Amino acid sequence: MNKAPEPPRKWTWPHYRFAQWCLPRILRLLGGWRVVGHEHVPAEGGAVIASNHLSFLDPPAVGVAMRRRTYYFAKSELFVPVFGWIIRKCYAFPVERGSADTRALKEAIKLLKGGELLTMFPEGTRSRDGEVHEFDLGAALVASRAGVPVIPCALTGTDVVMPLGARCFRRGKVAVSFGEPIDTLQHGPKPGKEDLQRITRRLEEAVRALKAEQATFLAHQSGARRQEAEV
Repeated sequence: MNKAPEPPRKWTWPHYRFAQWCLPRILRLLGGWRVVGHEHVPAEGGAVIASNHLSFLDPPAVGVAMRRRTYYFAKSELFVPVFGWIIRKCYAFPVERGSADTRALKEAIKLLKGGELLTMFPEGTRSRDGEVHEFDLGAALVASRAGVPVIPCALTGTDVVMPLGARCFRRGKVAVSFGEPIDTLQHGPKPGKEDLQRITRRLEEAVRALKAEQATFLAHQSGARRQEAEV
C-alpha cells in the first residue's frame, strides 16, 4: 500500500474539480445545499479544517464547499485495490487508527507547511446521534506543529442524505459552515498538552456554535415554507 499522499502540484486533478462542480448541484436537487463562511478559508497557505463527523459523505461535502482542494486523513483499511487508488487521487492518505502514526503526522505537517489544506474530524468516528462529541487533540497538535491556523467547520444533514448503511443518496438538506480561524501558536511554537486542550475546547465550542446556527436557520426556513404552503 502506498502510504504517501498524492504529491502537491500547481494543478488539481480534473475529477476533483468536477466533483466540486457536480456534487453541490446534486445536493440542491436532493433538498438543499448551504455553505456559510467561505471568507474564513484562506485563499492560499496552509490550514487545518476541523469538522464534526456524521457520515461517509462528510469528506466530499467539506471538499466541495471550498474553492481550494483539501487533503484528508482516511483510515488505512479503506486503501484496498481500486478504491484506495481512487480516494488517493482525491487527496486522501492513510492513517493507522488507534496508534500514534508518526509517519502520517509528518506527512500532514509537510503538506501544511507547503501551503495545503488538511481536513480532519477530531471526534475520531461518526456521531451516531447527530450531536457533536468530544474532540481529540489531533487537529490542534498537527496545526500547531505546522504553524498554521485551525478553522472550525460544522456539518448538518449529511447523515440524512447518506445515513449509516445507505447505498444511495436520500432526500435532505446539507449545510456546511466555516468559522473564524483559531491561532494555534498563541501559546508558543510548541504548545504543551494543557495548551492543546485549551485550543481544542475553543475549537469544539466554535463547531457547536456553528452547528446551532445551522439548526436555527434550517428550522426557520422549514417554518417559513410551511406558512407559505398554508396560505
